[in-house]
Amino acid sequence: MEEVVVTSYSLVTSIGSTIEEFSSKMFAGDSGVVSIRDSMVHSSFPVPYAAMVPRDTLYQSNYFKGKENEFLLKSWLMTALAVERALAEVPNTTPIDSIIYGTADGVSFELVTHFLKSGVHGDKFIPLVTRSESSLIIFNEVMKSMGFAGVPEKELISINSACATGNQTLGVALQKIRSGQSQRCLVGGVDSRCEPSNFLNFFLLGAVTTEDVSPAMASKPFAKNRSGFVRGEGAAVLLLESKKAALARGAKILGKVVGYGNTSDAFRLTDGRDDGLCVIEAMRSAIKSANIEPEQIDYINAHGTSTPLNDRLETFAIKKLFGEKAYQIPVSSLKSQIGHATIASSAIEAVACLLMLEKQIIAPTINYEIPDPECDLDYVPNVKRSHNMKYVLSNAFGFGGQNACIVFEKV
Repeated sequence: MEEVVVTSYSLVTSIGSTIEEFSSKMFAGDSGVVSIRDSMVHSSFPVPYAAMVPRDTLYQSNYFKGKENEFLLKSWLMTALAVERALAEVPNTTPIDSIIYGTADGVSFELVTHFLKSGVHGDKFIPLVTRSESSLIIFNEVMKSMGFAGVPEKELISINSACATGNQTLGVALQKIRSGQSQRCLVGGVDSRCEPSNFLNFFLLGAVTTEDVSPAMASKPFAKNRSGFVRGEGAAVLLLESKKAALARGAKILGKVVGYGNTSDAFRLTDGRDDGLCVIEAMRSAIKSANIEPEQIDYINAHGTSTPLNDRLETFAIKKLFGEKAYQIPVSSLKSQIGHATIASSAIEAVACLLMLEKQIIAPTINYEIPDPECDLDYVPNVKRSHNMKYVLSNAFGFGGQNACIVFEKV
């Protein structure tokens, strides 16, 4: 069975679009959450915050350079930038077998708004509406512009499994490379839906916070006074290779992907099962796939959305699987800093996990001030921590009961 390694990665987030900037701000516990009232939305809009990618970041892609005055979807801009930076040090003669990318569902509100303002209506409007799977085509086009050979013949796979998407792209690539079906896969995801219609969808579900606090304090996973998540956005791209293929081209190995677990609750559209059965099984399967024991996990990157239900159920599931060992495993949530980028979230967190393994430092769960008796694990509150880590478990649990977990190993 082939070993699977990561040889390159990049991301675009509200706290940085270069690895250096993102890493510095992540470990410092900085927040990318800002107020959207009186800027993006009216002062009476019910959702006050979002974790937005700064606008001046969006037009840094070479592919879209000089097109600042054209109408371009944010998902295209983020995807182009992430792809270019992930492949910047990869020779364009390197064969890549598959592109497995997470794309958001539905029609982009910004595109609809654009065409409505243009006076395009009725039947003429329908063919102009572009589903956001088009970001996968942009992925392909950027690779062609960079001179990568054989791009049109590559296998293109678009995945949408809500918040579990990023981890599923990693898991599919792990399975393909382990089996020998592929030698190299580019994976990741994008979500650019920090837009009023999306905010309202989650507001009507009661999932986002509307608390009157400073924006940086709005997302508070596992704290007793948490009141919902903050919508985020971003993109991430990772290059996975067989270890043999990576060594043959002299690539630097940044980490290993060693385990994948994937289950479905098939329970409710939004809520997870009260008994945590399928979440527990996803974590257990990932650890078994890594050929290790639960007690070998040194850190857990939590799904940790900051909703009352999710954080309680995730804590419960961790305690059920790990027993008393759960109290000795540090757990933290990056969503306290960058909000919840849904489709892209666990792809971004994969990069964060690899950085934490490399530096042997755990990023904090910020805004953790009031402990919750039902959430009583070690959440690495507010300040980063040095910690010896070999194996890291990263959790992602999506609407519809889609659960995907990945185990990373330090090189």
